[in-house]
Amino acid sequence: MILFDYCTNLLFRALVLSCIVLSCFMLQTSLSSAHGSGVSYEENKDGYKIDIGHDEFIAALESTRFDFALFPEDISDIEGEVFSDVWVTFTQDKKIFFAGGVHKPEFGTTGFTYVFPKEGDYLVSARFQKDGETIVKTEFPLTVIAPIEVAKPTLNIWVFIGTGVSLLLTLIIGFFVGRRQRIVK
Repeated sequence: MILFDYCTNLLFRALVLSCIVLSCFMLQTSLSSAHGSGVSYEENKDGYKIDIGHDEFIAALESTRFDFALFPEDISDIEGEVFSDVWVTFTQDKKIFFAGGVHKPEFGTTGFTYVFPKEGDYLVSARFQKDGETIVKTEFPLTVIAPIEVAKPTLNIWVFIGTGVSLLLTLIIGFFVGRRQRIVK
């Protein structure tokens, strides 16, 4: 690296490397935003365990992820999920806001992202199918809150400014220390 060509002092190299690592750590922690606090609707029905995961707080006009899983109650009978697709509907006061099928992928989770157009109480219906035949159906209520009630994670601009300033100062100090050591020799 060019910066290390200018400086030969081992202590200064350690300082520069520490600043870079600390800056990257600060940037990484501010960018990571996996919700991690999701909830799921779980039900045992007709010999199957239904598991539908979603975000803990669902706000109107904000995207939210839904994941669908279906397992036999006695998991030792079969390995893995037992459906090929799921038909999902979101209704509110008998008005359908979403109706569609979600195919189970070969790898990964079965799910999709949806944006509710308005707040209120919705009814989520899921019909798990295998090759066109219904295995099991379920439905549950879901409350969607107004968009202003959700604290959305924001990217703090001061992290970028602090990282930029610290990197700039490190380069300037490295330049002058390297120049001074060349003059002394």
